[in-house]
Amino acid sequence: RLCGTAPRSYIRHLASRASSSSSSSSSPSSSTRVMSTATQQRAPAPANTPRFTANITVADVENLTADIVREYSAALDACERGAGGSWEDTFGVTLAALGRASAASAAVTLPSMTHSDADVRKASTRGKDALKAMFDDTFTRVGVYAALKAVGAEAAPDAEAARASAYLLREFERKGAALSADDQKIYMRKLGEIEELCSSFCAAVNDDDTTVEYTDEELEGVDVNAYAVGSAPGTRLVGLIAPDLMPVMQFAKRSDTRKRIAHAKAKQCQDVNTERFLRVVALRDECAKMLGYASHAEYMLKPKMASTPERAEGFLRDLLEKARGKLADDLADLQKLKDAEEGPDAGPIQNWDVSYYSRAFKATLGVDEAKIREYFPLEHVKCQILAIYQELLGLTFTRVDAEVWHEDVECYSVCETEGEKKVLGFFYLDLFPRPGKYTHQCVYPLRPSFSEGDDATTAACVNIGNLSKPTADGKPALLRFREVETFFHEFGHVMHCVLSKSKYSVHAWAWSAVPWPGGVEQDFLEVPSMMLENFVWQPEVLRQLSKHYASGETLPESEIDALSASRGALEGYARSRFISMALYDLTVHGGQGPYEFDGKKYDAVDFYNAITEKLSDIPSIEGSFACASWFHLMMGYDAGYFGYLWSEAYAADLFSEFEAKRPNVMDPSLGRKYRDTILAPCATVDGDAMLQNFLGREASLNPFLKRMGVL
Repeated sequence: RLCGTAPRSYIRHLASRASSSSSSSSSPSSSTRVMSTATQQRAPAPANTPRFTANITVADVENLTADIVREYSAALDACERGAGGSWEDTFGVTLAALGRASAASAAVTLPSMTHSDADVRKASTRGKDALKAMFDDTFTRVGVYAALKAVGAEAAPDAEAARASAYLLREFERKGAALSADDQKIYMRKLGEIEELCSSFCAAVNDDDTTVEYTDEELEGVDVNAYAVGSAPGTRLVGLIAPDLMPVMQFAKRSDTRKRIAHAKAKQCQDVNTERFLRVVALRDECAKMLGYASHAEYMLKPKMASTPERAEGFLRDLLEKARGKLADDLADLQKLKDAEEGPDAGPIQNWDVSYYSRAFKATLGVDEAKIREYFPLEHVKCQILAIYQELLGLTFTRVDAEVWHEDVECYSVCETEGEKKVLGFFYLDLFPRPGKYTHQCVYPLRPSFSEGDDATTAACVNIGNLSKPTADGKPALLRFREVETFFHEFGHVMHCVLSKSKYSVHAWAWSAVPWPGGVEQDFLEVPSMMLENFVWQPEVLRQLSKHYASGETLPESEIDALSASRGALEGYARSRFISMALYDLTVHGGQGPYEFDGKKYDAVDFYNAITEKLSDIPSIEGSFACASWFHLMMGYDAGYFGYLWSEAYAADLFSEFEAKRPNVMDPSLGRKYRDTILAPCATVDGDAMLQNFLGREASLNPFLKRMGVL
């Protein structure tokens, strides 16, 4: 049951139109562990496979949104009527309603990220805003709060239920349940405006079709066949998404060519998104103060591992001090290369020089980015990444014949290799860019893992990528190594989502890209995938991932050794740049400006350029505000960007356990332990406790500091 006597019309509607869920089923008997390719025969889709359609319309999205809101509201009304009753009548009803509504939501929200029709994307964005408001409004319903508080979390039937109950009560307090009725209305209105602004911000970047037109001569050093023909013969159009942008930044020999695309990227969407960004920052500060917090950063950090902005900032500044010891050497190395190529009067390293001369510097270490790309054809890389994860974690992936939202999309079931071989969940791969699609890389949850009685809903997600596509001259899609690393990393998120085991959706894998509540502490979110990402740098893994697109040969040992050894190259610059951005995030979310830095006061726009320029020693692009296309701060990483580095530090400690198993770094028994203690628990256990459960000791930063070369 959904809850009480609430109707289930939206679930029936979903079963025929979009995503559906039911009890776990056994895997098809025909499934094998042979990796799927686009041409492999597909197995029949299990009964509980999510269902999505490319034919969803604006009316479908609007009706589905209305159904979810109506049914969910009825469920909360049932909870209020259960006041004075049992845990099941109050917490149980509310948690069940959250699970069902969360599972239904992706049918509404996914089109905003993936659909080809602009009107459908806009309707989906409106639907997402409405569902976010619905979930947020849960925690302002005084009657529901009173019913739950009267029962208390201590009345829960078991530890997991008690944890979920405590989570609900905490969220009521964090969403203003203690405010007066008038203040609550103001608070919710502000939250609604924030959500609408963030959605509009992201939609503007996704819809942006800015291109820079070059002649073939201006693109000297770049494979021009990868780009669309421009308005005149002998010209090409380069867009601002990574597969277009990065080859130009890394390989274009002409400085002015790189400069033009760098300027376009740095100024992307700032005419429409700058005011949105500033308004969101101001509203977040106002909301935090309404709840009694000193700042939005304090509000956001309280439930995280770091717990306070001061601790997060201290962590960053300590690493900055260590990284800056290497920054001067890194920039000197790049400057030598620039002077040698462009002459002694070329001037200092600029923003548009960094990627180009970083690639050239790695070449001095034996890493030829253009050459090694030929060893990473997408289909082979995809198959081998799936093979590696299966072997490490004891899983079987089977491509299934599921209805999907675009012809490029593939759906896979995930099963146990041994034992009952039940379907644990599903993942989708949507790897290529297309107009209107989300332009970054992410894993988007499609439904959470939860259960009601004997009915179990398995988790599902999609890896939304923007990887290099096959070229017009017939070459297969060849990945830059950075794309290989990103794919490996994102697939770690896929496994975290699909393998999570939770009775309640609030403990399942999620992040703020979706409207429903749940997920691990945000500064633990990247830990599991960053640990798994470490494998991509190991020689034995590089041998498996590489296969020359023409000869079929593995990457030569000399290249493998050079690539592995290059991991820490130019780390002083990379860390300093990242930390400057993370400190900006914490500072602007630490209160209203002006912001004092280096003896001067700045507004939020000028402060970004000042802090990134000062801490990375690279001049900013005049007149730019790169935050206008920076997704993270509008998609849930506000006052949380530091979490990437925080997560990487603890991931290094986890990976040190695998390193201790050399030469068998891919030790499957340790992989199973990792699955059981880090991936499966998801939010049923605190991040610190998960680390200790896997390590058998307190976590340490020492392995990370050793990797940085500062310990």
